[in-house]
Amino acid sequence: MKNTIRPPVKIDKAERVISDPAVRAHRWRLNVPASITGRRKERKIFSSEAKAKEYASSLLAALDDAGNNFIERLRQRGMSVTEALEYALRHAPSKGSVPLGKACEMFIASRKDDNRSSRYIANLNSQFKDLKEEFGSDTMVDTISRPKLEIFLKGLTGKDEDVPASPKTKINYIITITALFNFAVEEGWRGENPAAKLRRPALDEVLVAVLTPEEVKLLLKEGSKPEFSDVFPAILIQLFAGARRSEIPHLEWGYIRDRYLRLERTKVRKKRPVELSETLLEWLAPFRDRRGRIFSPEDIEFGPKDTRNIEDIYALRLLRVAEGAKVALPRNVLRHTAITYRDAFTGDLPGSASWAGSSTRVIEQHYRGAATKDDALKFYALTPGAVALTHTPGA
Repeated sequence: MKNTIRPPVKIDKAERVISDPAVRAHRWRLNVPASITGRRKERKIFSSEAKAKEYASSLLAALDDAGNNFIERLRQRGMSVTEALEYALRHAPSKGSVPLGKACEMFIASRKDDNRSSRYIANLNSQFKDLKEEFGSDTMVDTISRPKLEIFLKGLTGKDEDVPASPKTKINYIITITALFNFAVEEGWRGENPAAKLRRPALDEVLVAVLTPEEVKLLLKEGSKPEFSDVFPAILIQLFAGARRSEIPHLEWGYIRDRYLRLERTKVRKKRPVELSETLLEWLAPFRDRRGRIFSPEDIEFGPKDTRNIEDIYALRLLRVAEGAKVALPRNVLRHTAITYRDAFTGDLPGSASWAGSSTRVIEQHYRGAATKDDALKFYALTPGAVALTHTPGA
C-alpha cells in the first residue's frame, strides 16, 4: 500500500479547522499518520500551505528512500520483505513495553512471591541498581540491545572501582539480566531476550583450599580457649560436619540427635541430615547441656530470613581464632576441609555428595584427590586428648 499524507488544512488562532474556503487561514496544520511516523499520529503546524506541502513531500521521499534501502539490505541478507515482517511480528512486544525501573520492580515482586531468600532479593537490588544507573530507570526495556548490554558488562568493576569485575561477577550479572529479560518476554514487554546470547567469560579452575592436620590442630587448640566458647561449637561443626557459613545462624542444639545433625535451613532449601564423626561428638560433648541456637551473639536479633549480621560476627570471631592460631583461612576453607577428608576417608563419592549437600560432579571435580586417606586418618585422630589441651572446652 502506497504511503500517503492528507493535504494540509487551514486553522484559526485557536487551532480550529476552517472549512470555509473564503476565510483566510491563520496557519496550516499537517496530520502525519502513524503509518508514516512508525509510532503515533503527529500534528505539524506551518505558517503557509506551501511549507506544509513541502514538508509532506520531503517526508514521503525520505520514506521511499528508506524503504528502498531497507529492501536492499534485506536482499543482501537473503531475506524477503515478508520474511522480515514475520520476524518482526514474532519479536515485537505483544503488550507494549515498560520502563526498566518498573520491569526490575515487578521482577523482584515476582521473586518475593516465589518465596526467594532475602539474600537473593538483596543481590537483585544491588545488580539492578547498576543496571538502572547505566541505562536509566525510564528507558523502555524493548530498546535495550545485546550490544548495549555487552558494553555495560565490559564496564563493570569490582569493589575497587579501578579494577575490572571478575569473570565470576560478570557471569552472575549475566544470569540475573537473562532472567530479567526472560520475565520481560513472558510479560509481553519484549519480543525476544537480548541477553540470551551474551557470551559468558571462561572461569579459571580454582583449587580447593584444605587445612592440613597440623593447621587443624593449631586451630582447635586456640578455639578451645574459654574466650572463644561462644563460637567454638560452630567452628567445630563447620570443620568436621561441613556446614556452610550461611547455615550456622540457623543451627540449634536440639538439631543434634544421637549421631546426626539435622540442618533445617540449607542453601538449596532442603533439610539435610549430617552424620557426625566420633571426633566431632567428642569435641561437642562438653557443650551438650546448652540450649537454643548454637551460635547466638549478644545484642543481635535473629531473623531467619536475613542472617547476614550474624554471619559477619561469626566470620569476625573465627578470624580472631585464626589469628591466635597463626593459621590462614581462605574463604570457605573449613567446609572444604570437612568434605575433603570425609571423601578421602570413606572413598564413597555418592555418600560424600549427599553428606555435603552437593553433587557427585562437584565432589569429584573439586575435592577428590585433594587429600590422602592417611591425611584423613590424621585429621580424625585430632580428638581433645590428642590436641593436648591445657583446659577443658566449654568451661
